[in-house]
Amino acid sequence: MDPILEVRNATKIFGGLAANSDISFEVPRHSVVGIVGPNGAGKTTLFNSISGAHPLTSGKILFEGKDITRLKAYDICRLGMGRTFQIPRSLNEMTVLENVLVASIGRHKMGEAILRAEKVLADLGLEKWKDNPAGSLNVVQKKHLEIARAVATEPKLLLLDETMAGLTGIERVEAVKLIKRLNESGITILMIEHVMEVVMNVSDNVVVLDGGKLLAEGTPEEIGNHEEVIRAYLGGKKW
Repeated sequence: MDPILEVRNATKIFGGLAANSDISFEVPRHSVVGIVGPNGAGKTTLFNSISGAHPLTSGKILFEGKDITRLKAYDICRLGMGRTFQIPRSLNEMTVLENVLVASIGRHKMGEAILRAEKVLADLGLEKWKDNPAGSLNVVQKKHLEIARAVATEPKLLLLDETMAGLTGIERVEAVKLIKRLNESGITILMIEHVMEVVMNVSDNVVVLDGGKLLAEGTPEEIGNHEEVIRAYLGGKKW
């Protein structure tokens, strides 16, 4: 296995509370890995540590073999890691194109950055709204814009934080297609998701957190038949 990301004994303590405790797993290059768990399991805290929003209390994060545990978020982004947020953080007074351009200009000079931003918008089906203020988009469009901004940084690894939240069944189907297209383009995906149907259908491996600790890790089939996962997260029923 060629891991693009290695999480080693990740522990994050806030005051006296261990939000994450001794979590270890790997993300193989070109794979899709889902992170699941009940509310309060520590999923977003782990994402924040991986992406540089805050440092670990102890443990290590390796990206392509490089120790990034203490790096700032912008330095990690430059290395090739992008992320989205559960609540889209668009710059609402700027246009859709300008939002993506802000991300793209970190990689290219202005002319090339504009071309890159326009291509990303086209790939994600947002080109018709490129001149509209980002604040005018609906929920689904804002989620796509959040992904577009992350993709415009040209990530090797993309962290997706609950992109399915608030979407209808039909919208989820389209979102799954988008995730698969991104993965097929060469981007490794690490995603937090509550919609188990999505996780099981799109992931190569699944990481289950509970109470800030690693409960289980394995293929969707293994996780769907894991007794502790069934009790803690699947409502006592096999997937």
